[in-house]
Amino acid sequence: MLRILLVEDEALISLVTSIALEDAGYHVTVAIDGREGLQIAQQYQPELIITDYMMPRMTGLELIRQLRESGFIRPIILATSILEENLPDRPEYNAYIQKPYREAELLSAIRRVAAAAE
Repeated sequence: MLRILLVEDEALISLVTSIALEDAGYHVTVAIDGREGLQIAQQYQPELIITDYMMPRMTGLELIRQLRESGFIRPIILATSILEENLPDRPEYNAYIQKPYREAELLSAIRRVAAAAE
């Protein structure tokens, strides 16, 4: 069972996404912002991270940058309503998915990056 860390500050999106991921057979831990996500990722060592971009305390891009600088090599999916070409910076994430996304779209991205990481 793939261990996923979902970093999402919007409670409804977090709830709906975590339920969908658990229904698909994944084990999900949720963080409500980038700082909490960084702390959980360092302790929990998830096999995959899905992170929002716009969050309080630390953006998803800052989270990704800090994770990569600390040696985290597992897949990261960036989920945001901002078009990828409009992102101010592009740290090393493995997939981009635009919000609002469909469940099938997210699950496909997870399978793709998880398979590439094997």
